[in-house]
Amino acid sequence: MTAIKKCSDWIDGSLFFRAILWFFDRLGNFFAGSLLVKLFSADCDYNRLRLSFFVRIIEGAFNFFPKFSPTLPPMPLFLQGSKLLRFSIDTMGLSIPAWGLLVVVAATPFLPTMTLAGMLIIVLVMALFHYRLELDLLATALLMFVIVNLISGVASLAPSSSIPVAILSSVFMLAYLLARLCFRGQKRVDFVLALFVLAAAVTGFVALYQVAIGYVNMTWVDRDLFAALGLRVYSTFGNPNVYGAYLLLAIPPAAAMIFCAKKPIYKLIATGITGLLLVSLALTYSRGCYLALAVSILVFILLIEKRMIVFFVAGLAAVPFVLPAAMLARLASIINFDDTSTAFRLNIYRASVRILEDFWMAGLGQGIEAYNQVYPFYAFAAVPSPHSHNLFLQIFLETGIVGIVVFIVVLACFFRTQFSFIRRTTDLSRKVLAAALTAAVVGFLFQGMFDHVFYNYRVMLTFFIFIGIAQGVSEE
Repeated sequence: MTAIKKCSDWIDGSLFFRAILWFFDRLGNFFAGSLLVKLFSADCDYNRLRLSFFVRIIEGAFNFFPKFSPTLPPMPLFLQGSKLLRFSIDTMGLSIPAWGLLVVVAATPFLPTMTLAGMLIIVLVMALFHYRLELDLLATALLMFVIVNLISGVASLAPSSSIPVAILSSVFMLAYLLARLCFRGQKRVDFVLALFVLAAAVTGFVALYQVAIGYVNMTWVDRDLFAALGLRVYSTFGNPNVYGAYLLLAIPPAAAMIFCAKKPIYKLIATGITGLLLVSLALTYSRGCYLALAVSILVFILLIEKRMIVFFVAGLAAVPFVLPAAMLARLASIINFDDTSTAFRLNIYRASVRILEDFWMAGLGQGIEAYNQVYPFYAFAAVPSPHSHNLFLQIFLETGIVGIVVFIVVLACFFRTQFSFIRRTTDLSRKVLAAALTAAVVGFLFQGMFDHVFYNYRVMLTFFIFIGIAQGVSEE
């Protein structure tokens, strides 16, 4: 402990650490009072929200259905003494919708999109007869985004293809509401989060299996620049960048469990899973995901302990000396415009911005067909693309100015809740867990600056369930 205290005192008194604090203080003062800061921090009149016409209509429609408490059938005698079963029953309260959503959480990396959508609709219908709905600020904003999303599908340039996409994405967005209804209380939240991390670990073993059998698919690599790159793993997601985005949500909570777990065996398991997922992310060779993970770590440090930023900077300085040559080459190629992937994205961004100049008001509608109704007329160098390779740009293109504004409000509502909880809680374990989940969302959205991370609907579903779990962690 003496060594730790001396190290802490040295960091506090170092010129480097004081310079970093000065930088962040100046940055905070620069943005203080801005619309962006107010959006994430301004007080909200919750009573006024509760009395609003929109909230009363939604709650009234949901709560109109008669409520009862469906339970699972009695367990066989030989199972009734199981500690695991008793823990599961106590944790989930034998709620059938909760069990159904647990299955969805565990199955998301493995089952087809439409199968998951069908399962989620069944869980949603069961929830109508089991729970009473009370909308919070985030749920209200999210439902507004769902409505805008559906309207955009109907008003699309290609409604026949956009309407099914709008319905599917709206159902997956509603997974947030289901997570908030089903997973209330610390035990339930911890249970579903552990299940989520275990499911991610299975995808990690699948990734290692792909390496072991030498399964190579270099569709996503410029072979002229990366001739030494042997393979990019994608596990159960079919694309390494998509798998990397999924891992950005899974790695921070797995790492947080190393600290939060109470028993040494659980800490050891969490350490092993974290290492497995980090190796899997490394093997995706996704440059954007590498940077996004670094951003997640930085956000976590700023939320928990600013003094650790010294070690973060030291780690960045050590990167060129410890990373394999193939990974370093991938990172360096970010600023290499001879890389076909980099040039490809830049041309798509330019074309997408040109489209917005004409369609910023109402958007194009959801899906590939709507996007490609107009993209060829704005494209540079005849570069084909199914989307804009940027989450925020794509939402703007699909749903117009109203859609992107409401989506940003959704994110603001999430972050204000998390930041407020992290700032005021005295429970260190919950603080670490909340900070890890918040950092994971930031990293995921950072990757969204370089790719349309909702293009894969299973990742989209994971995101909305994930923020529902995160809100449960911050619930007191």
